[in-house]
Amino acid sequence: MENLLNLYQRGSVEISLRRFEKSLRNALSILDGEDASGFLFTRRIDISEEKRGKAREMINFALDQIREMKELFAFHAEEQDLARQIAGDMSISWESLMDIRAKKLKRYGEVHPQLAEILDPQVKSLSSAALKIAALFEENAD
Repeated sequence: MENLLNLYQRGSVEISLRRFEKSLRNALSILDGEDASGFLFTRRIDISEEKRGKAREMINFALDQIREMKELFAFHAEEQDLARQIAGDMSISWESLMDIRAKKLKRYGEVHPQLAEILDPQVKSLSSAALKIAALFEENAD
């Protein structure tokens, strides 16, 4: 069945199925109680056990279909380097943190004269941590 798809079609189907599988597996982890809370956010899901059961059933059905399609079309599993993902996330976080320094907040309106001396050292510390974490995982990826 491999030859039913040309190279570009094959890539498109694989990518779409891979994204869907990731979404399904993420949904399962949420249903399995991996809700997380932090200092600045809370994640939760409020659905009945009946809906949880139905959702798991549909998710497992979809995962079975994806597995069958993988076998039918001889798709290959993509190995994902989580160290590179963490490094990338930290780099993006660094950029976002740099945009919350006092001088950058002027775009949202007048900035209090004392804000820079209070906010900026904290932002500098956090952005430095983000870069150090990114570097740590970039080294690991090599």
